[in-house]
Amino acid sequence: MRLPALLFACVLAGAGTAAAMQSQHGLPDMGKQYAERRNCHGAYDVIVEDVHAGRAISESDKNWAKSYEAGAATAGATCPQAPDALLARGSNRTVVTAEGLGMVNEYSQHNDGSAWFEIAHTALTGKSAKLTPEMGFESLGRAAKLGDPSALFFLGALHVGGSFGKPSDYASGFPYLRDAAAGGHVDAQFMLANMYKEGLGTKKDPKQAFTWYTKAAEQGHVYAAYLAAFQVNDGDGIKADHAVAYRLARNLAEQDQVVGAVIAASALLQMKDAKDREDEVLYWLDVAIRDGDADIRKQVGAMRPKVVAAFKRANAPPEYHPRVWKACPMKTVCYVDRSTGARQSCTTNKDYWNDCDG
Repeated sequence: MRLPALLFACVLAGAGTAAAMQSQHGLPDMGKQYAERRNCHGAYDVIVEDVHAGRAISESDKNWAKSYEAGAATAGATCPQAPDALLARGSNRTVVTAEGLGMVNEYSQHNDGSAWFEIAHTALTGKSAKLTPEMGFESLGRAAKLGDPSALFFLGALHVGGSFGKPSDYASGFPYLRDAAAGGHVDAQFMLANMYKEGLGTKKDPKQAFTWYTKAAEQGHVYAAYLAAFQVNDGDGIKADHAVAYRLARNLAEQDQVVGAVIAASALLQMKDAKDREDEVLYWLDVAIRDGDADIRKQVGAMRPKVVAAFKRANAPPEYHPRVWKACPMKTVCYVDRSTGARQSCTTNKDYWNDCDG
């Protein structure tokens, strides 16, 4: 049952470009960014803002703020871990309060890469009149040298996208994105995978591409999960593994990405025991028809009867074909009276006794 390649091609062929399907009902959004900056500096700035606004501060947050301030005054101290709820509130925050910027500056003197990046981010987004863009780029470079993943990603993206009047330079951006990816930056992992896949700034390496797609997918990057599932299902530069493709596809489908349902059906159809998986295959096809956009509903709807017919043929009992018997020679047998030796009667039949039909 080699239907999946045809199935998948038919489903997506009518959709046009990826951009035309970037929705819940087509392909995931390729441009969505997933990395979040969650660090002590943004958390502290939230507390400072709460104080300025007269909002109540919990005792645990007050105690943590004291430890943060103490760390800033201690040479070589590392930034203390903030409570989870406070970290969430400070997620992706630009440090803007005077007190917050003062503490960030203190931590930057302890070779805190994230502190240098927060200074760069505040400066480059124009959130502080005291910080110029020149200071921002200098701080960005310091953060990158200290291995801050956000800074490395930022610089890599600048090179890849073209900046400072220069054209796009994938080769220059590659080392920054590679190091950011190694540091766990999910968007860098996705970009690095694309560069390996297409040979941008480095040699084409489908295996490395798949490795980084899967790492990004493990951190929730939906488009990376889609590309990893498609690559391993199709055996694109790597050994096909339909079980892995199915797991990735189910993860997509469970995030309301209908393309996951299509890949799930495709992966199941390519497994060795495909003829025993009819219920699963039809379930995922029905999910695609139910949740997909007009193109997917049309394509999958037209394909479903063909898949059903293929299962019917594969699972039908074998037709009965009568055994072809060999032509046995004729044999005449005569009965002879034992007393007189006289032949009494003769009978001519096929010589069944010599196993000629065996």
